[in-house]
Amino acid sequence: MTVKEKIMAATKQLVVSQPFDKITVTTIMAITSMRRQSFYDHFRDKYDVLAEIYSTEVKAAVHYCGNYRFWPQTLLAMLTYFDSNWAFYQNVLKLDVQNAPEEVIIDHLKTMVGQIFTSLGDVEKISIDTSYCVFLQKTLGGTLFLSLKEWLYQPDGLELQQEYRYLKAYLEDGINGYLLRTKRINTYQKHSEIA
Repeated sequence: MTVKEKIMAATKQLVVSQPFDKITVTTIMAITSMRRQSFYDHFRDKYDVLAEIYSTEVKAAVHYCGNYRFWPQTLLAMLTYFDSNWAFYQNVLKLDVQNAPEEVIIDHLKTMVGQIFTSLGDVEKISIDTSYCVFLQKTLGGTLFLSLKEWLYQPDGLELQQEYRYLKAYLEDGINGYLLRTKRINTYQKHSEIA
């Protein structure tokens, strides 16, 4: 495990066990048994560590991110990742500060939606207006984030598979609506269930 990975693992451990405002660089580095300066060789601050945890772990968990042909697999992999890291993200998404990782997650979801629709345009040989693609990124990415956040905060909420089915139907409706409107398909098409 690299120094960077040790710092990320220690931070993740602390976030699950105590309030984030009580966590300092000193407490993180005490768990790693390394010098405090080693932290600053890799990160600006503790919020930077949270953003890196998300970026690194999501990249590893979601292999087809941004590919239209595999968007249901992407959605399921992402939900599975958040389900496996439930306690961590419940605490992380409560942070209401300037450098909170919420923006990193929202930006990632927006980028993913944009890539999926760009990939859809390539696959279906249709041009998607840039401003409309930006609109889709903002609305669909934002909706995905809000739904994800609500799901994480509901102690008696939906099971993973039910949340996946609802979000899949929501995205499928949007994709099919676009394809029907551009006359690329004549009838609603369901993506096959993968789980």
